[in-house]
Amino acid sequence: MAKQQKQRHYSDWPFRWDHKRPETIQNDRRWLESIVRNAAPFSDWWTKARIVQLAYPLPPNTRPQTLYELPVYGGITSEAEIALALRGCCDLLDEYPEFARQVDENYVIETLNAWKTKQFSLAIGRNFDLYAHRQFPNVFLAVSTAPVSLNVDRILPPIDQFRPLFNIDELAAILRDRDIQRVTLRTHGYSNPAKSFYANFDREATALNQHDSATHDRTLQPDHCYIGYHWPSEKPIVSPGLWADYRNVGILLKFLFVLSGLAGIVGTLLYVFLRLIGLPLLNWIGKIPAVESYFSATNFWETAALAVRGYWLIPTVFMLWVLAFLMLRIVVYQRDRYRAIHYGAPDLAEFFWRLDRSFRNYASQRKEPISGEVVRPRELVTVNLVGHSMGALVLVNVLRILSDRFGKDDIGSLKPDTELAPGRDPVEKMGRYLLLDKLILASPDIPLEFLREGRNNYVRSAMRRCRRIYLMSSDRDIVLRYLSTVGNWFGEPSMQMAGLRLGNVYLKRLKNADLPFRPYIRIMLHSERAVRPTSSYELFLKFNYLDCSRMGGGKASGGVNVVPLPMNHITALPIDLINTLFYLLGLSKLDVHGGYFQTQTRSFQIFKFLLTANTLKDEEIRAEIDRIKGQQIRFLPSQRWEMPAVSQPVDGGEG
Repeated sequence: MAKQQKQRHYSDWPFRWDHKRPETIQNDRRWLESIVRNAAPFSDWWTKARIVQLAYPLPPNTRPQTLYELPVYGGITSEAEIALALRGCCDLLDEYPEFARQVDENYVIETLNAWKTKQFSLAIGRNFDLYAHRQFPNVFLAVSTAPVSLNVDRILPPIDQFRPLFNIDELAAILRDRDIQRVTLRTHGYSNPAKSFYANFDREATALNQHDSATHDRTLQPDHCYIGYHWPSEKPIVSPGLWADYRNVGILLKFLFVLSGLAGIVGTLLYVFLRLIGLPLLNWIGKIPAVESYFSATNFWETAALAVRGYWLIPTVFMLWVLAFLMLRIVVYQRDRYRAIHYGAPDLAEFFWRLDRSFRNYASQRKEPISGEVVRPRELVTVNLVGHSMGALVLVNVLRILSDRFGKDDIGSLKPDTELAPGRDPVEKMGRYLLLDKLILASPDIPLEFLREGRNNYVRSAMRRCRRIYLMSSDRDIVLRYLSTVGNWFGEPSMQMAGLRLGNVYLKRLKNADLPFRPYIRIMLHSERAVRPTSSYELFLKFNYLDCSRMGGGKASGGVNVVPLPMNHITALPIDLINTLFYLLGLSKLDVHGGYFQTQTRSFQIFKFLLTANTLKDEEIRAEIDRIKGQQIRFLPSQRWEMPAVSQPVDGGEG
């Protein structure tokens, strides 16, 4: 039975450009072309932009071009012809089945209705693209559609490795048709541009799908899918988006004007201070016989007079400030942090709630019964979240957003290894179909103070939604110990938040204690307890601590450290310098900040095991981690320690 044709909400068919408004023509043309360049080919919003382009003739002063053997602007005079032309661009059944199912004459009419009624932005309003791995059917990509800069196009995943999906309904249908029971989503951290993330994620997916030589099994089973999430991040110094921003000369001049004004004020105050207070004070001190002889021997007075002669202090202060602000900008730390919080987290939260809604739509389309109160375990999809560095900040904010959307009251919480009670929703549930299980944080760029009393207003509700939390950290992570401190110095509410990051927690050996380790945090040369009597330490108790500070060593193994010495007051700086040199000179696969996911490391082996440990009890998980970690990683399981009331002695200053 043929579908009934949709009603048109436009009368000026075929479409023609309004030549009386050339500026409008240029704006519409640039908008449509930007969508086509930055959207996944044959996705929903890419297709809608192409429909509008094909409905219009070639704009004035525009060179004719083709895309997938079709003209960019077609001037086609029939909706059915537009649908037929688009459907002829690709192998629909094998490559784009959802595109083939949805794109017809009615779809074209609905798109053109939205364009003519000024609803096109809503019609294409999706904040992420989805891709399926061509080699591994259980591997997918979710990519935020926010660019690193408005002046630079997005870098899309390589089309020969990842097939674009039409929309999230297609992903939901794939997961349901394959009876997927577990989803692991992995996101990246600071300074991970799209191209490098796609390559690293592909290597991880390959490692997770390789058959184990001993068991002839693979980590990702048919009911478990692995999703990589990329939010807009860029490379320091060489990022095109970083330097493209300097095209706006007006804003640059305004910045320099304000900076020069501040430098003039500070330079003047410094000059006045030296002239009226500094030199008289030095003159008084110089009358002391011993000081006077020293000043005379070193020509101090001539040097001091030169220091306040003229007005050179003002340009000096100005140039130093320009260099300081330029360095802070080109390392892109604050830019990435802003995008992580305001682009990455909301877009990923939207992905999850749309996925939950798509599962419901899938059930209703197949006329499956949708229960109201009773939770049926087979309906649920278990979700693991894995975040590295600034990606951990993304995940915590995602949990906060989802907690607010789906309710953050403690309406009941599942203990690990217990079954769902009929008619009862656990706090770990996100919507109807998604159930949080593990949160794995590797070198998280999160203030330690977030977990302390008075700072955990939203972290508490977010963290409690996860059944298990694993922290992979290192006290030798110089990116968090130094760069993060400088980058957050002006932004965090307290110095402790800027200087103490959760990724620098390590396990220190204690004497006369029930357990051999306690969580401490490295500052620079010294360390302090991560948990204090004022802390809300039930959150700390939920962590399973994996101290990877000593993981690594040789060229083949990689890891986060090449110096086997313990870190203390004497060895701290030499260890940092040696690790930095090894990384910069490429003498090993060392990555002090991101080595946790190198496929040769023990931390990656633990990560692979945790993805398969859904049905295991806590005791079994701990025993297997103890077997894998060897001597390179220290392990402190959750809820197996109590915060000491007073300081306890440590042995030999061991880190």
